Amino acid sequence: MPKSNEAKVAIVTAASRGIGASCARNLRERGYRLAVMSRSSAIGPIAKELGALGMMGSVSSETDLKRLVDLTMQRYGRIDAVVNNSGNPEGGKILEIPDSQWLEVFEMYFLSVVRMSRLVVPVMVAQGGGAIVNISGNSALEPDMRFPVADTIRASLAGYTKLFAKTYAEKNIRMNCVGPSVVFDHDPENVPKNIKREIPMRRPAQYREVSDVVAFLLSNEASFVTGETVRVDGGASRGL
Repeated sequence: MPKSNEAKVAIVTAASRGIGASCARNLRERGYRLAVMSRSSAIGPIAKELGALGMMGSVSSETDLKRLVDLTMQRYGRIDAVVNNSGNPEGGKILEIPDSQWLEVFEMYFLSVVRMSRLVVPVMVAQGGGAIVNISGNSALEPDMRFPVADTIRASLAGYTKLFAKTYAEKNIRMNCVGPSVVFDHDPENVPKNIKREIPMRRPAQYREVSDVVAFLLSNEASFVTGETVRVDGGASRGL
């Protein structure tokens, strides 16, 4: 493991499977000590595999986020990186979506990042810096009618990320978003036809391809990158 990362500590939420689990494994390979959280009891085996602090909890709960940060500080005494990951909400027709669904996704996608920021920024300021990556989606910048709630709120998250970056750049605290499209580990010989049509690379991303970008944005190699939404979508985005 690289000596430059031996003392670094990363928090990863929604880490029991998918992108979150891949980010946790990737960062552990790079020498980070970890604190991981998920609503699922599957977080236990992941934490054991990675020698990590593991906790069951929801990103939508301010209490759970505070407990995660408090436990991380008690165990490690520092927080260098955060990966704000969450689940995938349902779609729907834009005028048929109830208020409860808008509010649920707003809390899960947006307020979770705001609340985590409030908790970890004082720690990072005291340490002299840190980095945060929010898992968003490539359609944050090109809204997709299939995901009206998620994409509206992801666009808000991109705006928050810009404002946060401008505010804390001089404190050496960076925030970026990663925007994947379709992601699942797959057999390259058996890719669904609709994905081949929609993605120029004719396949989805592997989880590792997303977590490699996350790890880069958290690293010293990305020390001058902040406020960005980096799309990891195989060329699917059409806008400039």
